[in-house]
Amino acid sequence: MSNVYYKYSEATLPEVIEQLSKGSYSDLAALCDKSLEHAERLTDMEIQQSASQYILLSKELIRAVRRFITGRIDKYTPYIQSLSEKVATNHDCTGCKGGCKISHDMHVMELQGSLSEIKKILDRLQIVALPLYSETMYPEEYRILRNHMALIESGLTELFLLESNYLIPKVIEAQKSINAGSNY
Repeated sequence: MSNVYYKYSEATLPEVIEQLSKGSYSDLAALCDKSLEHAERLTDMEIQQSASQYILLSKELIRAVRRFITGRIDKYTPYIQSLSEKVATNHDCTGCKGGCKISHDMHVMELQGSLSEIKKILDRLQIVALPLYSETMYPEEYRILRNHMALIESGLTELFLLESNYLIPKVIEAQKSINAGSNY
């Protein structure tokens, strides 16, 4: 097992979300911002139609990845921090009134559902990949955008692995420890 993944397997839930927030999420967000800047500059240049279509699709995908990351940071990070606090204080959801169990279940279902969103984005990234033809002259910004798109794809693939193998199982484990959520 790679040293990078070992730290996730041994980490607590708060450590996993902190590592994801400071690593994968922030790195992907910054890469998306840089990539979108490159794509915007390319939009203003006159280039071949196939490259122009690639740029438009790239911008759309970059924005989708950015929304995905922002959703992770804004919605799931606070929930996971709250869940971790409940675990630390030995909270027991069987004493809660209302839809505590349903709320916890919904978070896991949404997290698992959003993994399929990552898969869809990855599939779309594969589809829009445009080969660079040696006889065609592309601006340097275009080559940079293509490299950034490959890095975004790689980052999303790693994020998919980290979330599906470490984050979600640790969330489910934390929910079980406070008697919340279903048995997944």
